[in-house]
Amino acid sequence: MIRGRFRAVAIACAAIALGSAQSALPQDTGLAVPSAADFGALPIVSAPAISPDGKLIAAKGNVGGVPMVLIIGLPVSATTLQKIKVPSDHTLEWIRWAGDRRVLVSMSRTDKIFGQEVRLTRLLMWDLDTNASFWLGPRDQGLDGDDLIHIDPAGRFVLLSAQAGIFEYPGVYRADLMTGKSTRIVPPRDYVWSWYSDNKGVVRAGVATMGTKWWVYYRDGDSKVFERTKQRTFSVSDTVIDRFLPIAGSDSGFAIAAGTSGRFGLYRYDFKADSLGERVYENPIVDIDDFDLDRDGKVESISFIDDKPEILWLDPALQRFQARLDRALPGNINRVISSDRTKNRLVVWSGSASEAGTYLLYDRTTNTMEPIAEMYDRLRGKRLATMEPVRYKARDGLEIRAYLTLPAGREAKGLPLVVMPHGGPFARDSWGYDVWAQYLASKGYAVLQPNFRGSTGFGSEFVMKGVGQWGRGMQDDIDDGVKWLAAEGKADAKRVCIMGASFGGYAAMWAAVRNPELYRCAISFAGISDVDAMLRYDQKAMTATRYFRDWRARVQGDKKFELDQISPIKQVNKLKVPILIAHGDKDRNVPMSQSKQLHDELLRIRRAHEYVIYPGEGHGLTDPAHATDFLVRIGKFLDQHNPS
Repeated sequence: MIRGRFRAVAIACAAIALGSAQSALPQDTGLAVPSAADFGALPIVSAPAISPDGKLIAAKGNVGGVPMVLIIGLPVSATTLQKIKVPSDHTLEWIRWAGDRRVLVSMSRTDKIFGQEVRLTRLLMWDLDTNASFWLGPRDQGLDGDDLIHIDPAGRFVLLSAQAGIFEYPGVYRADLMTGKSTRIVPPRDYVWSWYSDNKGVVRAGVATMGTKWWVYYRDGDSKVFERTKQRTFSVSDTVIDRFLPIAGSDSGFAIAAGTSGRFGLYRYDFKADSLGERVYENPIVDIDDFDLDRDGKVESISFIDDKPEILWLDPALQRFQARLDRALPGNINRVISSDRTKNRLVVWSGSASEAGTYLLYDRTTNTMEPIAEMYDRLRGKRLATMEPVRYKARDGLEIRAYLTLPAGREAKGLPLVVMPHGGPFARDSWGYDVWAQYLASKGYAVLQPNFRGSTGFGSEFVMKGVGQWGRGMQDDIDDGVKWLAAEGKADAKRVCIMGASFGGYAAMWAAVRNPELYRCAISFAGISDVDAMLRYDQKAMTATRYFRDWRARVQGDKKFELDQISPIKQVNKLKVPILIAHGDKDRNVPMSQSKQLHDELLRIRRAHEYVIYPGEGHGLTDPAHATDFLVRIGKFLDQHNPS
């Protein structure tokens, strides 16, 4: 069955020579409209990574709704497959290679500590030669068990930052991938939650945080002693340093940091002097997301998202390759997502908002590409809608970036609208294929996806405008997008619904409470009904990542502010518009109780609503039957309450 799907892609897609350009296809409104089942069919393959020797690909897989790790032999036309099932009580997070024949797999699950639900992550190693697998790290661990800080290129060991218990600070463990034995090589230090290794596997730095204070421990070699640098103070508005990367044999390295502009860029960092150095790159509009180094420790590429995802290659050869790739596949986002150690074999993803995407294998020695897998083969030859970046002003004059998807074959005038805020909320939407947006557009709806204040990627100042604005300024921005689109004449102000997942689900719930005059209905998947309970559950405040040093402060704002004032469950008597509530009963990000308790309260006050729980599902829907069922329910719910 799986092999047949790969062969079908190979037949449907001829090998592409990068010297030949192809024209983009116009949107064809005469094509068949995809069904809910077409949209609900999950990708058989996602996030493929090529092995260092270029002979295998490891990828996330979904086979009959069962999540698996897939190992795909190359060339794809003569593929052999290996697979390992993910335990039913675990969620597959990510996959990485350790050498040519070992695979690292991050998984998460839910547990309870002192009666409180918590999310745990753990790291599994799978040896393809022996078929042996075992969990890495100390026997007893805290919450975060997949904080990988170095992988030995030969696949002999990894370095893992891990707690020896929930009340311990993390130390660094060297996990032997032959035996599975983990040995602590750097003991915990008070208040240090983040450890950093250089590109040769030497632990060089740790970042400590205590209240509003933070400082760095640094050493210049494996045999040296960590020395504490100067102490700094940060407030909730401080997001200066995102992360470090030391370079072997040097006291310098790189850091992603917010400069004077407030946008995150790439800088050199002097660990000895504990200071930012020369700016390597800063985008004039948006934050950078990541960067990659070559084997010599030089910056190879920098990635960021403006209106669309982009990559800046510093390697001239890869710059030329990207240009040829974009000419061969015009109109698409074309990204190298993985490469072998020689950079001769590259895994490329190519797709757009109206093309779900295909994974391709490019061979530099032959200058050809062959398909690996088409993400959603049931959509081939069927009509999808276009998405365009738009801008509008919020009521206080702040510019809000958003994405507008319009139904194919209909005039953009007086359309029924579904506004769909993203999750997070400290995240962002981007241009690209979105299954919910496409399904709604296929039903005749315009779809607006606003990057409200607090969304990441647009500089720290924009993020900080979201501090203390859950259910307040963030919600205003969402509402203002509806009013703007109606004023433009594209949307019918009397036919508007709101839909979202996670924080977007919260925004939908809250809109039903706060603005019943604006929305005819609301749809929430994995939404948050009790903000205070959610903040007690979530553990992001324990890390010093870019935007989450103090998540509670970012949500609450004024310490005297009562979170019940922005919690739908605490204002349930005001919820009078029709609402559809859905959740997975194995959700490890937002507990199912967040939806069930709202359901129970609505039953208590005898308020009509729709409620569905999907068994075995987490923070998304991985079973095609469930994904399809949810779309069908959405379609029927909208037909009843906001017909197109």
